[in-house]
Amino acid sequence: MRASHQLNLFLAIVLLSLARLRAADTVPFTDGVGRTIQLPAKIERIYATSPVAAIYIYSLAPGKMAGWNYKLGQAEAHYLLPEVRNLPVLGGWFGENGKGNRETLLAAKPDVILSIGYNDRTSVEFADRLQAQVGIPVVVASGTLEDSAATYELIGNLCGAPEQAKTLASYCRRALSEAKTFAAAIPPEQRLRVYYAEGLRGLQTDTKGSMHTEVLDVVGAENVAQGAATSGFGRASVSLEQVIAWKPDAILVCPEKLNPDGNWQPEWLGAHEWNQVKAVANGRVYVIPGAPFNWFDRPPAPSRFLGLKWVEWVLYPDRVKFDLVAETREFYRLFYHYDLSETEARTLLDASRPKPATASQ
Repeated sequence: MRASHQLNLFLAIVLLSLARLRAADTVPFTDGVGRTIQLPAKIERIYATSPVAAIYIYSLAPGKMAGWNYKLGQAEAHYLLPEVRNLPVLGGWFGENGKGNRETLLAAKPDVILSIGYNDRTSVEFADRLQAQVGIPVVVASGTLEDSAATYELIGNLCGAPEQAKTLASYCRRALSEAKTFAAAIPPEQRLRVYYAEGLRGLQTDTKGSMHTEVLDVVGAENVAQGAATSGFGRASVSLEQVIAWKPDAILVCPEKLNPDGNWQPEWLGAHEWNQVKAVANGRVYVIPGAPFNWFDRPPAPSRFLGLKWVEWVLYPDRVKFDLVAETREFYRLFYHYDLSETEARTLLDASRPKPATASQ
């Protein structure tokens, strides 16, 4: 009886010690929606549920990326660090690459999952559900332009990269403030009306108020597509007749695919009927730079902070006081860890103007 009592006491001590060890291996972490979750004390691998989250992780701590959500093309990989170019494709849960599955996720063995989007009930429910399914903590953060700086600081603590996070958050705050000041100086009657052209035929768009068009809302331009804000993946279909009726002063074109050199020319602009659109007739069509990631949207990632300056540069060139080549080089160094040459920067910017054969400039 005495031996049995001693054994039980020993087992109780062992179990208590194991519990204390497990507790010491985790730390509480409060995410962007106020959820307090237990995370591993040491985080080495992070999985992103979307390309937006993946880009945040890459800019902060590329060595901790578990993988990408889709296969990188040559134009994308060129501007990224060699050690991340061939990371596995793990899929995702959002957008057109929303083909993630639990088996692939578990095989990657991430310490934590990062989900960035809207800080709303849907995001919380998704995070709680995924966390329960895979047994891996899910951190939620906001992906809006206004919240990007705070999101960088939050993820910087998650990644163990607070200094890099401080640098990038500071850039975001400064860029957003400068864009708002720029916009405030434009008289209402001089604000351009802009159509955001998406899809292989240019007849998809996102409305004012959508996360996909936040850049337009900030820089002092009027999105011609009004009505209920497109949510989620977005892309509302419109007719060419509607675009003509909107009479946009300028068109910003989303690159739907990138050539190896990072360029893309919208073939639909060559169609005669597009000449009926005011912006096309006046040669005010601009292809959004897309390498390694879109500067305006698709995905709505941190590259939009460089996109703020690019949109100002193409829409209001007479008001621009900054050197966009220098700004582009700085952004690629800070966010992509890439030493962009002056020639490369000019090539990226030159490609944003369609060739004369497509639309006169």
